[in-house]
Amino acid sequence: MKIKDLHSWNVGRSEAIEIQRLLRDNILIKENPIGPSLVAGVDLSFTDKNIGLAVVTVLNFPELELMQYSYHVGIIERPYIPGLLSFREGPVIIEALKNTSEVDLVFFDGHGTAHPRGLGIASHIGLFLEVPTIGVAKKLLYGKCDLPGTSRGDSSPILSPAGELIGYSLRTKPGVKPVYVSPGNGLSMKQALEFSLKATGIYRLPEPTRQAHILSQKLKGQLSL
Repeated sequence: MKIKDLHSWNVGRSEAIEIQRLLRDNILIKENPIGPSLVAGVDLSFTDKNIGLAVVTVLNFPELELMQYSYHVGIIERPYIPGLLSFREGPVIIEALKNTSEVDLVFFDGHGTAHPRGLGIASHIGLFLEVPTIGVAKKLLYGKCDLPGTSRGDSSPILSPAGELIGYSLRTKPGVKPVYVSPGNGLSMKQALEFSLKATGIYRLPEPTRQAHILSQKLKGQLSL
């Protein structure tokens, strides 16, 4: 996969926040006439040794069958700071994406525009890529929303403190907690919602990121991490 070179990852907290503010203006949220046939999912897991394992899966779409995967192992040098997840995980994820075949759409286990500075990991890493990205998170980071209805496909808007639409809470499976969907870059809000639901099978999470997580757990054992 082609990767752009935007900035150094070796920066302090204040500089990282400033980078986010500057990059936010480059995010494109609009309707995209995309018809994906291959989609990717990104997951990063950790070991006790502060080593990160980034796994990228490639699935056909809409069948959602695993076609291939790539991974990269690297030292995680930064602590977790809320709102700056991409600076912690980004370097290892970027290396894994470099080894991935070209796809039409990438799903991240995290947020896109539903972020305090509008630049969650799906938006931030999305600017390094030439394909649209979507963030699907398990917890709400920023903004407010009502619980969606109880049926699969029910959703409710996530609104910023200023009342701006920044994503959706989506029920992907009856009887389980919703997920939180927001576009990363290169798609509209509605498209992020629609593709996230289509990429979800019988489980709560989209198959691309779910399969990436499953593989990361298997690889940790095989690689003795």
